Amino acid sequence: MAILDLDRFKAVNDQFGHLAGDKTLKIFASTLSQLTRKADRFGRYGGEEFLLVMTSTGLDTAETPIERMRAALKAADWSAVAPGFSATFSCGIAAYRPGETPELLLQRADNALYRAKRDGRDCTRVD
Repeated sequence: MAILDLDRFKAVNDQFGHLAGDKTLKIFASTLSQLTRKADRFGRYGGEEFLLVMTSTGLDTAETPIERMRAALKAADWSAVAPGFSATFSCGIAAYRPGETPELLLQRADNALYRAKRDGRDCTRVD
């Protein structure tokens, strides 16, 4: 499970307005959802956070699709938001442990996300 959070999203709304923030969310979701496997689930989790549930994926391979998404996001056309604009995301990943509740799994992914934010953003951390 991965939680992806748009970096400095509040600044987008503050600097460019809420319409630009909405366009940012749409471009982000559209770009990343195109790279999601059919067996996986991707969607908005809340605010500027998105959840990616990767089935049949271990921690040893979970970062590969995330980095593919990161590269696609850097190549995306952001001109609808503002000239010269681009966006990055931070990501926290955790793998299900037998007997673990969904809430604990989410909490571990969220903790990893906060480590990514503390470590400078635009990166992935694994629990």
